[in-house]
Amino acid sequence: MQNNARRDLSMKSAGCISPNESVPSKSGQPSALDRFDDGSRELQRRRRPVRSRNRGFTLIELLVTIAIISLLVSLLLPAVQSAREAARRTQCKNNLKQIGLALHNYHDTARAFPPACIRPAGFVDNGRDNPRSTWAIAILPMLEQSPLFQKFDPAVNSSDVLNIEVIGTPVSTYLCPTDPAGLQAFEPVLATFYARGNYAANYGAASWGEVFWNQKEYKGVMGQNVGLRLGDITDGTSNTVCVSEILIQASARDGRGAWAFPAPGSSSVGLDCDQECQGINGDSSHDWIPYCDAASGTLDCRFQNTAESNSGPRSAHPGIAQVTLCDGSVRGLSEDMSIDVLKHLFASQDGEVIGEF
Repeated sequence: MQNNARRDLSMKSAGCISPNESVPSKSGQPSALDRFDDGSRELQRRRRPVRSRNRGFTLIELLVTIAIISLLVSLLLPAVQSAREAARRTQCKNNLKQIGLALHNYHDTARAFPPACIRPAGFVDNGRDNPRSTWAIAILPMLEQSPLFQKFDPAVNSSDVLNIEVIGTPVSTYLCPTDPAGLQAFEPVLATFYARGNYAANYGAASWGEVFWNQKEYKGVMGQNVGLRLGDITDGTSNTVCVSEILIQASARDGRGAWAFPAPGSSSVGLDCDQECQGINGDSSHDWIPYCDAASGTLDCRFQNTAESNSGPRSAHPGIAQVTLCDGSVRGLSEDMSIDVLKHLFASQDGEVIGEF
Protein backbone atom coordinates (compact mmCIF):
# COMPACT_ATOMS: atom_id res chain seq x y z
CA MET A 1 0.00 0.00 0.00
CA GLN A 2 2.87 2.37 0.69
CA ASN A 3 4.18 1.72 -2.82
CA ASN A 4 0.72 2.58 -4.28
CA ALA A 5 0.53 5.86 -2.36
CA ARG A 6 4.05 6.81 -3.49
CA ARG A 7 3.11 5.98 -7.10
CA ASP A 8 -0.02 8.13 -6.93
CA LEU A 9 1.89 11.02 -5.47
CA SER A 10 4.66 10.77 -8.04
CA MET A 11 2.16 10.64 -10.90
CA LYS A 12 0.38 13.74 -9.67
CA SER A 13 3.60 15.62 -9.11
CA ALA A 14 4.68 14.65 -12.62
CA GLY A 15 1.54 16.21 -14.08
CA CYS A 16 0.16 12.94 -15.31
CA ILE A 17 -2.97 13.33 -13.18
CA SER A 18 -4.94 16.46 -12.42
CA PRO A 19 -4.94 17.45 -8.73
CA ASN A 20 -8.76 17.24 -8.74
CA GLU A 21 -8.81 13.89 -10.48
CA SER A 22 -9.04 10.82 -8.30
CA VAL A 23 -6.82 7.82 -8.80
CA PRO A 24 -8.49 4.58 -7.95
CA SER A 25 -6.57 2.13 -5.93
CA LYS A 26 -6.18 -1.46 -6.93
CA SER A 27 -8.91 -2.43 -4.54
CA GLY A 28 -11.38 -0.01 -6.18
CA GLN A 29 -11.62 2.13 -3.00
CA PRO A 30 -10.65 5.87 -2.88
CA SER A 31 -7.07 6.39 -2.05
CA ALA A 32 -5.85 8.21 1.05
CA LEU A 33 -5.02 11.26 -1.07
CA ASP A 34 -8.53 11.35 -2.50
CA ARG A 35 -10.00 11.27 0.95
CA PHE A 36 -7.67 14.07 2.02
CA ASP A 37 -8.76 16.25 -0.95
CA ASP A 38 -12.43 15.59 -0.29
CA GLY A 39 -12.04 16.61 3.37
CA SER A 40 -10.21 19.81 2.39
CA ARG A 41 -12.98 20.85 0.01
CA GLU A 42 -15.70 20.12 2.63
CA LEU A 43 -13.82 22.18 5.20
CA GLN A 44 -13.54 25.09 2.78
CA ARG A 45 -17.25 24.84 1.95
CA ARG A 46 -18.18 25.01 5.63
CA ARG A 47 -15.94 28.02 6.22
CA ARG A 48 -17.50 29.92 3.32
CA PRO A 49 -19.89 32.61 4.70
CA VAL A 50 -23.58 31.86 4.11
CA ARG A 51 -25.73 34.77 3.02
CA SER A 52 -28.91 35.26 5.14
CA ARG A 53 -32.14 34.95 3.23
CA ASN A 54 -34.11 37.04 5.86
CA ARG A 55 -34.98 40.59 4.88
CA GLY A 56 -37.31 43.33 6.20
CA PHE A 57 -40.46 44.81 4.65
CA THR A 58 -40.08 47.29 1.90
CA LEU A 59 -41.84 50.63 2.28
CA ILE A 60 -44.48 49.67 -0.27
CA GLU A 61 -45.22 46.38 1.50
CA LEU A 62 -45.53 48.21 4.82
CA LEU A 63 -47.95 50.79 3.38
CA VAL A 64 -50.08 48.08 1.79
CA THR A 65 -50.25 46.21 5.12
CA ILE A 66 -51.30 49.36 6.98
CA ALA A 67 -53.96 50.08 4.35
CA ILE A 68 -55.40 46.57 4.66
CA ILE A 69 -55.52 46.80 8.47
CA SER A 70 -57.21 50.22 8.27
CA LEU A 71 -59.80 48.86 5.86
CA LEU A 72 -60.58 45.92 8.15
CA VAL A 73 -60.95 48.21 11.18
CA SER A 74 -63.26 50.55 9.26
CA LEU A 75 -65.42 47.56 8.30
CA LEU A 76 -65.49 45.99 11.76
CA LEU A 77 -65.94 49.13 13.91
CA PRO A 78 -69.56 49.87 12.87
CA ALA A 79 -70.47 46.25 13.50
CA VAL A 80 -68.93 46.39 16.99
CA GLN A 81 -70.70 49.67 17.76
CA SER A 82 -73.99 48.26 16.48
CA ALA A 83 -73.61 45.18 18.69
CA ARG A 84 -72.88 47.33 21.74
CA GLU A 85 -75.91 49.56 21.08
CA ALA A 86 -78.11 46.48 20.67
CA ALA A 87 -76.94 45.28 24.10
CA ARG A 88 -77.60 48.70 25.66
CA ARG A 89 -81.05 48.89 24.06
CA THR A 90 -81.86 45.44 25.43
CA GLN A 91 -80.81 46.54 28.93
CA CYS A 92 -83.00 49.63 28.57
CA LYS A 93 -85.91 47.43 27.51
CA ASN A 94 -85.38 45.23 30.56
CA ASN A 95 -85.47 48.33 32.78
CA LEU A 96 -88.81 49.32 31.29
CA LYS A 97 -90.16 45.80 31.82
CA GLN A 98 -89.15 45.94 35.49
CA ILE A 99 -90.81 49.34 35.82
CA GLY A 100 -93.98 48.03 34.20
CA LEU A 101 -94.09 45.08 36.58
CA ALA A 102 -93.45 47.39 39.56
CA LEU A 103 -96.31 49.66 38.50
CA HIS A 104 -98.69 46.70 38.24
CA ASN A 105 -97.61 45.50 41.67
CA TYR A 106 -98.26 48.99 43.02
CA HIS A 107 -101.68 48.94 41.31
CA ASP A 108 -102.49 45.60 42.97
CA THR A 109 -101.83 47.21 46.36
CA ALA A 110 -103.22 50.72 45.88
CA ARG A 111 -105.94 49.82 43.34
CA ALA A 112 -104.59 52.53 41.00
CA PHE A 113 -101.38 53.69 39.39
CA PRO A 114 -99.37 56.24 41.42
CA PRO A 115 -99.66 59.95 40.58
CA ALA A 116 -96.95 61.24 38.25
CA CYS A 117 -96.20 63.82 40.92
CA ILE A 118 -97.51 65.07 44.23
CA ARG A 119 -98.10 68.83 44.32
CA PRO A 120 -99.41 70.43 47.55
CA ALA A 121 -102.52 72.63 47.53
CA GLY A 122 -101.81 75.99 45.97
CA PHE A 123 -98.86 74.65 43.97
CA VAL A 124 -100.60 72.59 41.31
CA ASP A 125 -99.16 73.34 37.86
CA ASN A 126 -96.09 74.76 39.60
CA GLY A 127 -93.01 72.80 38.66
CA ARG A 128 -90.54 74.68 40.83
CA ASP A 129 -91.82 75.35 44.34
CA ASN A 130 -92.60 72.92 47.15
CA PRO A 131 -91.72 69.69 45.31
CA ARG A 132 -93.10 66.61 47.03
CA SER A 133 -93.09 63.07 45.65
CA THR A 134 -93.20 61.27 42.27
CA TRP A 135 -94.32 57.96 40.83
CA ALA A 136 -90.69 56.82 40.72
CA ILE A 137 -90.40 57.24 44.49
CA ALA A 138 -93.73 55.44 45.04
CA ILE A 139 -92.63 52.21 43.29
CA LEU A 140 -89.19 51.93 44.91
CA PRO A 141 -90.31 49.05 47.19
CA MET A 142 -91.43 47.12 44.09
CA LEU A 143 -87.94 47.51 42.64
CA GLU A 144 -86.23 45.98 45.68
CA GLN A 145 -85.42 49.44 47.01
CA SER A 146 -87.46 49.24 50.24
CA PRO A 147 -84.61 50.48 52.50
CA LEU A 148 -84.28 53.59 50.34
CA PHE A 149 -88.05 54.16 50.24
CA GLN A 150 -88.37 53.87 54.01
CA LYS A 151 -85.99 56.82 54.40
CA PHE A 152 -88.29 59.10 52.42
CA ASP A 153 -90.64 61.39 54.33
CA PRO A 154 -93.64 62.33 52.13
CA ALA A 155 -94.86 64.93 54.65
CA VAL A 156 -92.07 67.33 53.67
CA ASN A 157 -90.59 68.50 50.38
CA SER A 158 -88.32 66.13 48.54
CA SER A 159 -85.63 68.83 48.77
CA ASP A 160 -85.85 68.79 52.57
CA VAL A 161 -82.74 67.70 54.44
CA LEU A 162 -84.64 64.61 55.61
CA ASN A 163 -84.98 63.40 52.02
CA ILE A 164 -81.64 64.42 50.54
CA GLU A 165 -80.17 60.91 50.74
CA VAL A 166 -83.14 59.38 48.91
CA ILE A 167 -83.38 61.87 46.04
CA GLY A 168 -79.62 61.85 45.49
CA THR A 169 -79.21 58.08 45.24
CA PRO A 170 -78.84 56.74 41.68
CA VAL A 171 -81.14 53.80 40.91
CA SER A 172 -79.73 51.67 38.10
CA THR A 173 -83.18 50.57 36.92
CA TYR A 174 -84.01 54.21 36.12
CA LEU A 175 -80.96 54.73 33.90
CA CYS A 176 -80.69 53.82 30.21
CA PRO A 177 -77.07 52.82 29.46
CA THR A 178 -77.22 54.48 26.02
CA ASP A 179 -77.57 57.97 27.55
CA PRO A 180 -74.14 59.10 28.83
CA ALA A 181 -75.49 62.07 30.82
CA GLY A 182 -76.77 60.11 33.84
CA LEU A 183 -73.89 60.99 36.16
CA GLN A 184 -74.70 64.73 36.21
CA ALA A 185 -77.03 65.44 39.16
CA PHE A 186 -79.71 68.13 39.12
CA GLU A 187 -79.14 70.91 41.68
CA PRO A 188 -82.17 73.23 41.91
CA VAL A 189 -81.09 74.44 45.35
CA LEU A 190 -77.51 74.83 46.53
CA ALA A 191 -76.16 71.49 47.80
CA THR A 192 -79.45 69.68 47.06
CA PHE A 193 -78.79 67.02 44.45
CA TYR A 194 -81.35 64.95 42.54
CA ALA A 195 -80.17 61.76 40.84
CA ARG A 196 -81.09 61.26 37.20
CA GLY A 197 -83.22 58.81 35.27
CA ASN A 198 -84.40 58.18 31.71
CA TYR A 199 -88.04 57.22 32.27
CA ALA A 200 -91.07 59.46 32.81
CA ALA A 201 -94.77 58.95 33.51
CA ASN A 202 -97.26 59.71 30.74
CA TYR A 203 -99.44 62.66 31.79
CA GLY A 204 -101.11 62.82 28.37
CA ALA A 205 -101.15 64.09 24.83
CA ALA A 206 -101.13 67.75 25.88
CA SER A 207 -99.23 69.89 28.39
CA TRP A 208 -99.04 68.84 32.03
CA GLY A 209 -101.62 71.22 33.52
CA GLU A 210 -104.76 70.03 35.31
CA VAL A 211 -106.96 71.75 32.76
CA PHE A 212 -105.64 69.41 30.05
CA TRP A 213 -105.74 66.32 32.26
CA ASN A 214 -109.47 66.86 32.71
CA GLN A 215 -110.06 66.65 28.94
CA LYS A 216 -110.55 63.09 27.66
CA GLU A 217 -108.85 63.77 24.35
CA TYR A 218 -105.62 64.57 26.23
CA LYS A 219 -105.73 62.65 29.53
CA GLY A 220 -102.83 60.30 30.07
CA VAL A 221 -102.32 57.71 32.82
CA MET A 222 -100.57 59.49 35.71
CA GLY A 223 -101.23 63.16 36.43
CA GLN A 224 -100.72 65.65 39.23
CA ASN A 225 -102.00 64.10 42.48
CA VAL A 226 -103.90 61.39 40.58
CA GLY A 227 -103.31 58.05 38.89
CA LEU A 228 -105.79 56.03 36.86
CA ARG A 229 -107.05 52.54 37.57
CA LEU A 230 -106.66 49.93 34.87
CA GLY A 231 -110.42 50.00 34.37
CA ASP A 232 -110.28 53.73 33.64
CA ILE A 233 -108.09 53.17 30.59
CA THR A 234 -110.96 52.77 28.16
CA ASP A 235 -108.79 52.82 25.04
CA GLY A 236 -107.16 49.57 26.17
CA THR A 237 -104.04 48.89 28.19
CA SER A 238 -102.20 47.53 25.14
CA ASN A 239 -102.91 50.79 23.25
CA THR A 240 -101.88 53.28 25.92
CA VAL A 241 -98.40 54.44 26.95
CA CYS A 242 -97.69 54.29 30.67
CA VAL A 243 -93.99 55.25 30.86
CA SER A 244 -91.74 56.67 28.16
CA GLU A 245 -88.04 57.23 27.69
CA ILE A 246 -86.68 60.76 28.07
CA LEU A 247 -83.24 62.27 27.68
CA ILE A 248 -81.15 63.82 30.42
CA GLN A 249 -79.62 67.26 30.01
CA ALA A 250 -76.08 67.18 31.40
CA SER A 251 -76.41 70.36 33.44
CA ALA A 252 -76.92 70.87 37.17
CA ARG A 253 -79.33 73.72 36.33
CA ASP A 254 -81.58 71.67 34.01
CA GLY A 255 -84.25 69.44 35.54
CA ARG A 256 -84.77 66.96 32.71
CA GLY A 257 -84.38 63.40 33.92
CA ALA A 258 -84.51 64.06 37.69
CA TRP A 259 -86.72 61.08 38.64
CA ALA A 260 -87.54 62.33 42.16
CA PHE A 261 -88.42 65.88 41.09
CA PRO A 262 -92.16 66.47 40.36
CA ALA A 263 -92.09 68.50 37.16
CA PRO A 264 -92.56 68.05 33.39
CA GLY A 265 -89.42 66.72 31.76
CA SER A 266 -88.08 65.55 35.12
CA SER A 267 -90.40 62.70 36.00
CA SER A 268 -93.34 63.15 33.60
CA VAL A 269 -93.76 63.51 29.84
CA GLY A 270 -96.40 64.58 27.29
CA LEU A 271 -96.89 65.58 23.68
CA ASP A 272 -97.93 69.27 23.90
CA CYS A 273 -100.82 68.73 21.45
CA ASP A 274 -102.71 71.65 23.00
CA GLN A 275 -100.10 73.78 21.23
CA GLU A 276 -98.30 71.72 18.59
CA CYS A 277 -97.91 67.96 18.87
CA GLN A 278 -94.32 66.79 19.34
CA GLY A 279 -93.22 63.41 18.03
CA ILE A 280 -90.61 60.91 19.14
CA ASN A 281 -87.16 62.54 19.37
CA GLY A 282 -88.74 65.85 18.40
CA ASP A 283 -87.20 69.31 18.42
CA SER A 284 -86.08 69.94 22.02
CA SER A 285 -86.63 73.69 21.58
CA HIS A 286 -90.31 72.82 22.16
CA ASP A 287 -89.50 71.68 25.72
CA TRP A 288 -91.08 74.39 27.91
CA ILE A 289 -89.90 73.48 31.40
CA PRO A 290 -89.45 75.03 34.87
CA TYR A 291 -85.69 74.38 35.02
CA CYS A 292 -84.07 74.95 31.65
CA ASP A 293 -80.42 75.25 30.66
CA ALA A 294 -80.00 75.25 26.90
CA ALA A 295 -76.40 76.46 27.06
CA SER A 296 -75.05 73.19 28.46
CA GLY A 297 -75.38 69.65 27.16
CA THR A 298 -77.02 68.70 23.88
CA LEU A 299 -80.69 69.64 24.36
CA ASP A 300 -82.43 72.94 23.70
CA CYS A 301 -85.36 74.25 25.79
CA ARG A 302 -87.43 77.26 26.83
CA PHE A 303 -88.25 78.34 30.37
CA GLN A 304 -91.88 78.07 31.44
CA ASN A 305 -93.52 77.26 34.78
CA THR A 306 -97.27 77.15 34.06
CA ALA A 307 -100.00 74.69 33.11
CA GLU A 308 -98.63 74.80 29.54
CA SER A 309 -95.23 73.42 30.57
CA ASN A 310 -94.22 70.31 28.64
CA SER A 311 -91.36 68.04 27.66
CA GLY A 312 -91.55 65.34 24.99
CA PRO A 313 -90.46 61.69 24.63
CA ARG A 314 -87.00 61.04 23.28
CA SER A 315 -84.06 58.70 23.67
CA ALA A 316 -80.43 58.20 22.71
CA HIS A 317 -81.31 55.11 20.64
CA PRO A 318 -81.08 55.77 16.90
CA GLY A 319 -84.52 56.34 15.41
CA ILE A 320 -86.71 55.18 18.29
CA ALA A 321 -87.80 55.71 21.88
CA GLN A 322 -88.96 52.78 23.97
CA VAL A 323 -92.15 52.86 26.05
CA THR A 324 -93.91 50.66 28.58
CA LEU A 325 -97.57 50.18 27.73
CA CYS A 326 -100.21 49.91 30.44
CA ASP A 327 -100.36 46.13 30.01
CA GLY A 328 -96.68 45.92 31.00
CA SER A 329 -95.30 45.22 27.52
CA VAL A 330 -92.46 47.27 26.04
CA ARG A 331 -92.46 48.67 22.51
CA GLY A 332 -90.06 50.76 20.48
CA LEU A 333 -91.82 53.72 18.85
CA SER A 334 -90.25 55.04 15.65
CA GLU A 335 -89.56 58.73 15.28
CA ASP A 336 -91.29 58.38 11.89
CA MET A 337 -94.55 57.31 13.54
CA SER A 338 -97.63 59.27 12.59
CA ILE A 339 -98.42 62.07 15.04
CA ASP A 340 -102.08 61.03 15.04
CA VAL A 341 -101.19 57.47 16.08
CA LEU A 342 -98.77 58.74 18.73
CA LYS A 343 -101.41 61.10 20.12
CA HIS A 344 -103.87 58.23 20.52
CA LEU A 345 -101.20 56.16 22.28
CA PHE A 346 -100.62 58.91 24.85
CA ALA A 347 -104.34 59.53 25.44
CA SER A 348 -106.07 56.91 27.59
CA GLN A 349 -109.73 57.93 27.08
CA ASP A 350 -110.00 59.66 23.70
CA GLY A 351 -112.12 56.84 22.26
CA GLU A 352 -109.71 56.12 19.40
CA VAL A 353 -108.63 52.51 19.57
CA ILE A 354 -105.76 51.95 17.17
CA GLY A 355 -104.76 48.65 15.57
CA GLU A 356 -101.22 47.52 14.87
CA PHE A 357 -98.50 50.13 15.33
